[in-house]
Amino acid sequence: MVDLKYIRKRKTRRIIAAVGASCAATAIIFMAIALLGQRSAPLTITLSNSGAQLALSNFLEEDSNAIYLVADQTPSYTEYCEEQLILANNDLEIDDENAQGRVTPNGQATLFYKYTFYVTNRGGNAANYDLTLSMSQPAKKATNRYDVDSILRVRFYENKDLTKHDYVTYAKKSAEPHKDEETGEISWKERVSAVEDSGYAEEFLNSKVILTSTVNDLQPKEKVRYTFVFWLEGDDPQCMGEAPIDSALILGVEISARKS
Repeated sequence: MVDLKYIRKRKTRRIIAAVGASCAATAIIFMAIALLGQRSAPLTITLSNSGAQLALSNFLEEDSNAIYLVADQTPSYTEYCEEQLILANNDLEIDDENAQGRVTPNGQATLFYKYTFYVTNRGGNAANYDLTLSMSQPAKKATNRYDVDSILRVRFYENKDLTKHDYVTYAKKSAEPHKDEETGEISWKERVSAVEDSGYAEEFLNSKVILTSTVNDLQPKEKVRYTFVFWLEGDDPQCMGEAPIDSALILGVEISARKS
């Protein structure tokens, strides 16, 4: 259940109506179908090699030739705010192979979900690759005012230097344009949250693709660490009205590799 002190006052009444009644009535589940076994999960990662020899692993020292990974199943999500992610965890704890799965500051609902993995060049030549995080359109009932992806936030850590924990946060573009506080130009970027100095998120690329990234010249035995963090932002301006019922997002990471 949402801790309402982290939701803006103007929508507290509606959030109570949407979430306070029953967690089952607000089942918002991130899932993807694995390539094998038709298993439901919040995220799948698949790798295709063309002249390169990259591999996926969950741990830095793991000796793996895997070309797919499947995240563990999770229960329903509920809306929450970035502030709780900041209060409960720091970047070192989030971007960490030893802390997979749910991030639950209050020990109850799944407030945030994170998944960490590595891409390793196991070949004898340098490699380039493209990474894409995609989604399908979420189910939407006629009574809903918003789709689940409208309040989705994705924090994307990508670090070739394994001592760093740099990230970018992504969100669907704002429903209303606004003037950029720094440039003075009109922008459609959505705020990450209402937390002071949270800044603006990078826009999803389109209705299907959240983000893409390219890594060049990955040397033999070199690794890149990735962490994805997903949550539903309760401070998003569109997080009003009835919560989606039995909605789902299908998320998948595809990595396409080639020789440098």
